[in-house]
Amino acid sequence: MKKYFSKAISLVLLGLVCLGYTSCGDFLEIEPKTFVSEDNFWNEKTDIDQMVAGTYVKMQSDAFIQRCIMWGETRSDNIGEGLNASDQTSIYRTLKENLLSTNSYTTWVDFYSVINQCNTIIEMAPVVSEKDPVYTESDVLATQAEMKALRAICYFYLVRAFKDVPYYTNAIQSEDEVEPIAPSDGDSIVKCLIVDLEECASNALKAYPKDSGNNYNSSKNRITQNAIYSILTDLCLWDGQYQKAVDYAQKVIDAKYDEYEEDYGSSAGVAGSSGSIALFQSSADSYNPTAFPLYPCYSGDTYGNDFNQTFGGDQNGFESIFELSFLYDGTSSVYLQNTACATLYGNNYQSGGNNGQGYLACDDQMVQELYNSTSGSTFDHQYDVRFYESIYPTTDEYSEGYPAKYVYQDISIERQSGANLPFKATYNAGIYANRNFIFYRLTDVMLMQAQALIELGTDDSQYDDNGILISSSLSDELRRAFYIIYAVNRRSIMVTNTTNTTSYDLSLTNYNNKSLLEDLVMKERKRELMFECKRWFDLLRICHRDGTTDMVRSNVSAKSSSGGSATLFTNYESLFWPYNKDEVKNNSLLSQKPYYGDDDDESSFSSTK
Repeated sequence: MKKYFSKAISLVLLGLVCLGYTSCGDFLEIEPKTFVSEDNFWNEKTDIDQMVAGTYVKMQSDAFIQRCIMWGETRSDNIGEGLNASDQTSIYRTLKENLLSTNSYTTWVDFYSVINQCNTIIEMAPVVSEKDPVYTESDVLATQAEMKALRAICYFYLVRAFKDVPYYTNAIQSEDEVEPIAPSDGDSIVKCLIVDLEECASNALKAYPKDSGNNYNSSKNRITQNAIYSILTDLCLWDGQYQKAVDYAQKVIDAKYDEYEEDYGSSAGVAGSSGSIALFQSSADSYNPTAFPLYPCYSGDTYGNDFNQTFGGDQNGFESIFELSFLYDGTSSVYLQNTACATLYGNNYQSGGNNGQGYLACDDQMVQELYNSTSGSTFDHQYDVRFYESIYPTTDEYSEGYPAKYVYQDISIERQSGANLPFKATYNAGIYANRNFIFYRLTDVMLMQAQALIELGTDDSQYDDNGILISSSLSDELRRAFYIIYAVNRRSIMVTNTTNTTSYDLSLTNYNNKSLLEDLVMKERKRELMFECKRWFDLLRICHRDGTTDMVRSNVSAKSSSGGSATLFTNYESLFWPYNKDEVKNNSLLSQKPYYGDDDDESSFSSTK
């Protein structure tokens, strides 16, 4: 443990040097200090600003973002083996569900480095306020709320990756202060995070002044109240506090609607051909009278507008709540590169031996389903724009593909005739590795709210002895959940620009019981949030709720070296990663999980646990 904390402490200081590589308006244009001590630092507001900016820079590191992807996406049914994946031992073993304590992705130092920096800023902010009258009490509270939110994101990732992890909220600023820390129960950590954020949410800024710098928006690239309420929605959904999840999500939705009225006008209806924000709701929707402001999937005669506004172009789009910005000066230079996504997902440039394709590919079955019009497939029909936006096919027959999200700058989708698929997509790579990394966006929060409503809902439908539905009686919560899902789905259907209802619309008559709605919201989250580090955690959340591995076992394709799934995920502990071998060695209070035992032999390749 001492070895880890020494690294974390040194990284706190190195974060200042990293600021020299960024330029994000006034916030990140502060000259870095090269030496930090209590005598010449922590004296004025700019010292705090530097450390806060450095915390975001730490989260932009390759190691941090790669772990977000590896922990949140790679083990799911979205991901398959990419080009040359077998050359990367840790990635390949993860894809084959052969996790060892020597796997490089079991290291967590980059997350604890962020956590320790957050703790340090939280403690030192009041000290600086006493020295610098410009840094007011409200500023201190806003800074602390911002750092508590980033800390919560880190801990929540760690809990979902490892289950029980060391938890501390005090600043450790020297090796003399380092003591071994035993892992805390993951569920207890989540409860602490919820209380922590509930106490500080109102102190966070609702929005930041607009910046003039290219591709940077403080209200999207820094923590706001909306970001905290989004994190709380996620935490409460995991913890089974479903009414709280509904309420926190509604705060975000209401704020987004207010933003829509202020910036885009308040007239409801189906979007026009310009591709600007519009309101989406079912004509039968009496549970969401204000509807949902979203980008339509079309602009003019082409589709892909929602992708381009959210993942391409200048990014930081209307639907964004919190994303890390990787800056580009408008011509050719990149100040910070998102090489983590470029390495794992691909970059459309030749890079090393990877030929521009990532080590992680799309699951082949998922790609083939749409092309072959497989009944009950992930995307249900060939008119869902998200297939083309999420997957870049590498063959004309769509037999395999790579993620398009976080890789391509622009996508243009047009109708075609005389082909198996009714649409064809053209992909523009744009500038190398300058895709922002999104933690939360509006549709994610909407679908979390829908999932919480389904958990709260009741189903009094009547069935005959053969299981045939006689009468449907869904609670208001279930109906409300359906209409949220409907809005997200409807904006993604590539039909005509003006038709509000089509044969591809979801119909409540087809989802007339709680079980069907549970399945629908999981499928919709998979379609909407594919490759955004959500899918594995979504599956894991249901397993956590039920105390079983059933949800993972029924969805994740066999990835073991034996090619069979019977031996996979038979133990709940197998859903989480082992502790890193060195962490166990250096922390006397950290013991390896019984499921993994002492199996750290690199020569072994067993998948029969």
